[in-house]
Parts: sequence; C-alpha cells; structure tokens
Amino acid sequence: GIRPAAVPVRSAPATVLHTLRTLPGLRWLVLAGMLVTFSQATLESIVALWGLRRFGIGPLTIGYLLFGLAAIAVAMQGGMVRILAPRLGEYRLAIGGIACYVAGLLMVGTAPVFSVAVAGLALVGIGSGAFSPSAAALASRQAGATNRGVVMGTYQSGASLARVLGPLSSGAIFGRLGPGAPFLAGAIVTLQAVWCILAARRLGQERVTT
Repeated sequence: GIRPAAVPVRSAPATVLHTLRTLPGLRWLVLAGMLVTFSQATLESIVALWGLRRFGIGPLTIGYLLFGLAAIAVAMQGGMVRILAPRLGEYRLAIGGIACYVAGLLMVGTAPVFSVAVAGLALVGIGSGAFSPSAAALASRQAGATNRGVVMGTYQSGASLARVLGPLSSGAIFGRLGPGAPFLAGAIVTLQAVWCILAARRLGQERVTT
C-alpha cells in the first residue's frame, strides 16, 4: 500500500522560534512577560533575606507577606480585572499594572520603615494581578484558529525562562549592592516592559489597518 508522506515535526525550541519569527506582536508580548516575571522571581527568591537583613523579620512574617501579596493578585485577577478590562482595554490595563509593579518595587527597595515596605508589596500584588491576565489575553489574540496552543505555549516558555534567570541574578545583586538593590534593579527591568506593550499595540494597530 501507499504510505502517507511523513510530516516534519519541529522540536519544542524550533517551534517557539518559528512562532516568534512569524508573529512580531507576540515577540514583544513575550519579552514584556519575561521582564515582569524576571522581577517577580527576583522578589520571591530574595524577599526572605531582605526582610531579615533590613527589618529583622523572620520566616513567619515573610510567609504572611507573600500570602498577602498573592491574595491581592488573585483578587485583582478574579474581580477588578473583569471590571476594568472592558473599560480600559488590555493594553492600558497591562501598562497600568506595570506602573503599579514598578512603584511597588521602588517603595520596597527604599522603604525607611516596615509599613512602607508592606504598602509597596501591596502595590506589587495589584500590578501583578492587573498585568498577568491582560498580557495573556493580548498574547492569545495573536493566535489563529489552529495555533492557539502553540502561541500560548510560546508565551509561557518566555516566563519560564525568566523564572530561572531572576533568582540567578538576585543573590549576586543583593550581596554586592545591598538588600534593597534587587528590588530597584527589578523596577528598572520591569519598566522596560512598557515599551514592549506599546510596540505590540502599534503592530496590532498596523495589522488591523492593512
């Protein structure tokens, strides 16, 4: 009998690279997600050492802080984003989330007292809760009818890589520049995600008009 022709199968890295080459808007969204996730991983990996060195707080208090941060982010994703997204749009909401995240990191990194650091972490939670679903929604819009899984897998691959790089750099920054430095560095890194979102929006507008 006649055998069907073999269909070439790309490896996972090759699939990711091919997807990024063919979808320029997705490239910017992946980069934005990587920058924000890098800062998230930096914060999570160094916050216990920061708390002990800066304010003398122990594991229990750090656990409460991280729980509070996650609870705020979940509340944003499950409630406020559903209200704000139709009014502001995902692009504006993503940029607003980045702004809150950057402001929160700056507050934590320069906090003179513990209460200011707590307020900064609350802002980080708000920013994370606003950015993550908005950026994921924007990434999903880059997909067609048949490649949604590949597109979202590509987006998540960038975030996974950033989660590796964040802890790798946070310890060195902490040791060389002090306890607040990883948060300030994270703020600088995260701020660049604004330009990525703006670039993705510009490409989206061009695609609509052509």
